[in-house]
Amino acid sequence: MRFNRKRQKIRPLTILLAVAMAVSAVSAVYFGTAALSKKPEKKSSMADDLISAIDTGGIDKDEYGNMVKFFDSLSKEQSFEYKDKYKNLYVDNDFKFKDPQKKTAYLTFDDGPDETVTPQVLDILKKYGIKGTFFTIHNGSKKADQLYKRIVDEGHTIAAHSYTHDYEKIYQSVDSFLEDFSKISDHIEKVTGVKPELFRFPGGSINYFNAGVYRQIIGEMIRRGYVYYDWNVSAEDAVRAGVSAGDIKRYALAGSSNMNKKIVLMHDGAGHKNTAEALPGIIEGLKAQGYEFAPLTKDVMPVVFS
Repeated sequence: MRFNRKRQKIRPLTILLAVAMAVSAVSAVYFGTAALSKKPEKKSSMADDLISAIDTGGIDKDEYGNMVKFFDSLSKEQSFEYKDKYKNLYVDNDFKFKDPQKKTAYLTFDDGPDETVTPQVLDILKKYGIKGTFFTIHNGSKKADQLYKRIVDEGHTIAAHSYTHDYEKIYQSVDSFLEDFSKISDHIEKVTGVKPELFRFPGGSINYFNAGVYRQIIGEMIRRGYVYYDWNVSAEDAVRAGVSAGDIKRYALAGSSNMNKKIVLMHDGAGHKNTAEALPGIIEGLKAQGYEFAPLTKDVMPVVFS
């Protein structure tokens, strides 16, 4: 299921930084402090305030720390059961980000691995000595398992995208999202031995299907230590079937060449052979614009939609 992604505004991750700083600041007492004493009627308003803070980034650090602790102490009767589930979904993260000092392009690929397209993409990246980032979905074939492993073995970043890629299913609730995420994370770790620390929302962090739940999902995933990445350049190779290699290259190279950081969205899923065909020209074009290449890591300042 596809939709127009071009309408999303893009900005550096000021929201996540605000959240991460607050979580980091209170982490010493976060897990060992008893629940704050608040009246029941205050619970919903404080949760709402927290969500609002995530949305705006405009909240005092100490006040936010208190809300984080209280949000974590809400009882199961308040429909936050998911907080006690999926014990495997935690990663260590100090949320200390940095931007590259030199112009850097991060080539990212969604919806793989595909038995035909992904090997072509990997071969091209290997030829150019470039490391990319693969936001993967579930593919249970033996050849796909070899590709998950090849991504890791060749020094690329393997990250989670979705197990089912079924927007209507995974965005029903925070629990639904976590269930799907847990499955793809477990599969990646089982096959490669690497637990993914990065993820990308199917459809981007803000989309038609998650409008009512994206803030809660973002807050919960940050609480668990995960970092998510949207993009600020799209090759538009998934807006419709059969986008030509020439158009994919043109879209990927569009935009200001003065941008210090480009996170380029492409796809290596089934049917995206034209993306692989366009990739050498994209790489050469970005080089001509003065860009170096690197894989995303949890230290890279994310770009997110707002």
